[in-house]
Amino acid sequence: MKFGKVENPELVDFSLPKDHPDTKKILSKHKKKDFEAFVGCAKWNRADLKGFYPRGTKDELTYYST
Repeated sequence: MKFGKVENPELVDFSLPKDHPDTKKILSKHKKKDFEAFVGCAKWNRADLKGFYPRGTKDELTYYST
């Protein structure tokens, strides 16, 4: 199996499990904050990302900052 690939993705169950009964109680004790998530590759270099971006992509190593 290659990382991030499955032969039959339609057979994968992507549903999330139910929350633990204590989740709501614990989260209600803390101040609400905006949620942020950042996703990226473990390595950012052209050799490791070869074939990842479509041909003709100008700068595949563009970084996003807030």
